[in-house]
Amino acid sequence: MSFADANKCGWPDKKYNYFSWALSCLQFRCFYDEVELVTDKAGYDLLVNKMELPYSSVRVVLDDLNHYHPELWALGKIYAYSIQEKPFIHADGDVFIWEKFSDELETSPLVCQSKEEGMHFNRTYSSVFFSMLKEFEYYPGVLDRSISKNNGIKAINAGILGGCNIDFYKDYATQAFEFVNRNLHCMQNIDVHMSNIIFEQFLYCALVEEKNEKLRYFNPDTNVLLNDFMDYTGVPSRTKYIHTPGAIMKQQKNLVDSLEYRLLADYPDMYFHLTHLIRTNQI
Repeated sequence: MSFADANKCGWPDKKYNYFSWALSCLQFRCFYDEVELVTDKAGYDLLVNKMELPYSSVRVVLDDLNHYHPELWALGKIYAYSIQEKPFIHADGDVFIWEKFSDELETSPLVCQSKEEGMHFNRTYSSVFFSMLKEFEYYPGVLDRSISKNNGIKAINAGILGGCNIDFYKDYATQAFEFVNRNLHCMQNIDVHMSNIIFEQFLYCALVEEKNEKLRYFNPDTNVLLNDFMDYTGVPSRTKYIHTPGAIMKQQKNLVDSLEYRLLADYPDMYFHLTHLIRTNQI
């Protein structure tokens, strides 16, 4: 795989991935003094040394995961949750905000973006989960109990994830890594990329339910669709939060054009800095 392909992360061109990380960091810095990056050496070189994104602090620890399959992208996020020692809200690199999160959200024991449940989500999760069961030798029993209780799979979207209950995240990470580690020899037989939604979002929801924890959603609407989080036309007066998950969403021309426009309009210095780095093959 070429360097360019490896840096697309689902976007039609690598430049949109760089624009996304830049806009996300810069928008969070508008509202928060502490915006920490958890990354590996390559990420530090790209995002900090070359792109010069203004994170308040950086932890270069994800090289500890280099021995895992490269498509197990959620492990880096889960590892980042596990090393937190104070309340936090983790945001994906394709999440952008135009206002501070509410006090209720910031002080809740557990927080996430939204629910992923109902016929469409259940069909997707069930297809992935049951194909994994055909190959895996182990999975946490809490997943069975959740399916039995709900007559299907309920999950959450982890565009943002965090809260004050640090002990929960350490236990969650332990169970997620055990789930993966005990099946590493089976990974070649499954769709590794799609498996992330099971040990990240399904397992999280099942553990919250089993432990009877209080979970606050950024958007609690059961019927909210992923498209509802991508309305650039309302920025910044009406739309305060955007998340562009998944390769299918990231391929939509209107969305990538809107992302590029927002970075150019709001942060022209950063936009031209990145385009120069791209043109001169520095990133």
